[in-house]
Amino acid sequence: MSGDAAPRNEREQLPYHSTIYMPDMDSAFRVFQTHWRVTKPNWTRPLHDHPIFELNLLLDGVQDVKVGENELTMRAGDVLLIPPGVPHHVTGTRGAGVTYFALHFDVEDYMFRAILAQYRSGLHRYGCETEREIRKPLRDLIALLQDWKSRDMSHPALRMKLLSHLFALFAALCGAEHDRLKGAVEQKGGFQIACRLAEQIEKAARSQPHGAAALDLRIDMMAEKLGYSRSYLCRLFRSVFGVSPRKYLSNVTLHRARLELLNPNQSMDRIAEKLGFRDGAHFSKQFKRWTGLSPSEYRLNQQESFLPGPYK
Repeated sequence: MSGDAAPRNEREQLPYHSTIYMPDMDSAFRVFQTHWRVTKPNWTRPLHDHPIFELNLLLDGVQDVKVGENELTMRAGDVLLIPPGVPHHVTGTRGAGVTYFALHFDVEDYMFRAILAQYRSGLHRYGCETEREIRKPLRDLIALLQDWKSRDMSHPALRMKLLSHLFALFAALCGAEHDRLKGAVEQKGGFQIACRLAEQIEKAARSQPHGAAALDLRIDMMAEKLGYSRSYLCRLFRSVFGVSPRKYLSNVTLHRARLELLNPNQSMDRIAEKLGFRDGAHFSKQFKRWTGLSPSEYRLNQQESFLPGPYK
C-alpha cells in the first residue's frame, strides 16, 4: 500500500512521500514433541492420532506405515505429511533401524491450514516437486537441531533462531501452491472469498455465544456485503475446504478443544470457559459426543501416544 494512492491535495499535506505497509498478522502456532531419532531394529509405533499436523522425514532406512486406510512404504528422503485426526502407525522397519525426523505442529492460519490439509497432505517421494520445494529449509532445521544438541535450547535467542527456520519451512510448504489453489475454484476470486468465510467461522467459534446461530448470522452478513446468495457462499466454501461451513465450525471447535487438552495442567472448567461452554460437565458431554471419549480419556491417550514405541 502506498501513500501515493491518496489524492494530490491530500498527498501534499502528508509528512511523508510514500509508505509500504506490512500486513497485520495474528497467527498462533504450536510445536510439540518434535525430534530427530535413530531407532533400534524392528522399530514400531502403535496406532494413534493427534490434533496437530505431523511432518515425518525418513533420513535413513525403510519403514512401513499405515495412514488411515493407506499402507505406505517410506524410503530415505521421503516426506510424509499427516493431517490432524488421521490414525497412523509405523508397522515395521524391515528388520533394521531407521533414522527419522518428526515435526508435530499446529498453525492458526486458516489459509495455511487449507493448503496443508487439501493440497500437501500425503506421501511425497524424494525428488518430487513438493519434496524439492521443502528440502532445504527442512534439512537446515535438522542441521541446526543437531548442532545444538548439547546446548540449552530453552534460551530465547536459540528458540528465535529455531522459529526462523520453522517459518522458512512453513513458507516453502504453502508458497508454491498459491496459483494452483486459485485455479482450484473456477469463480474469479473464489478462493479468497472462501478463506474470508473461513476466517468468519473461526471468529464465530471464539465468540460468546458461539455456535450455529452465530455462524448463520455471519454467513448472512457476508453474503449481503458481497452481493451473493447464502447457498452460493456455502457451495464455494465446500469447493475449497471440502466440508460445509457448519461442519468446519464443528471441526474448529473440536480442534481447539483437543489442543487445550494437550496441556495436562488445565482443568475441564478452564477449558470449557475458553471454548464458550457453560461448565466442565457440559464441555465433557459434548466432547464425548464428538469423539466417543471423555476429555480425560483423550488426554491420557495423547500423553501415551507421544511416548517411544515398543520394540519387537
